[in-house]
Amino acid sequence: MEVKWSSFHGSYTSEAVKKYVPTSAGVYLLWVKLKNDKWRCIYVGQATNLEERLLSHLTSSEPNESIKNNVSNYVIGFEYAEVTEQYMRDGVEKFLYDKYKPECNSQDPGGTPISINLP
Repeated sequence: MEVKWSSFHGSYTSEAVKKYVPTSAGVYLLWVKLKNDKWRCIYVGQATNLEERLLSHLTSSEPNESIKNNVSNYVIGFEYAEVTEQYMRDGVEKFLYDKYKPECNSQDPGGTPISINLP
């Protein structure tokens, strides 16, 4: 399946999210910048409202301690793809989870992966 990925945003801030992220449904990736200037995927997620979900990870009430720690202490980037159908978001999220094995996802989302183009 071909999805249209957003540009990569190397600054995960509420200002960047409000400026670039739509309120539509989709999947998203959070990346951490390593000391060697490469990026590693730390979280794969999906949302019915991408802007709202990405903003929620930036709040002090973020329940995922791993995300909270990374956002507080490292340079984080993000990208997303709009995916309207729930079954497709589930499959894409599973595919991305299997591909990147992100450290901040506490559990496998389960389901059947739907293969897509990677960002």
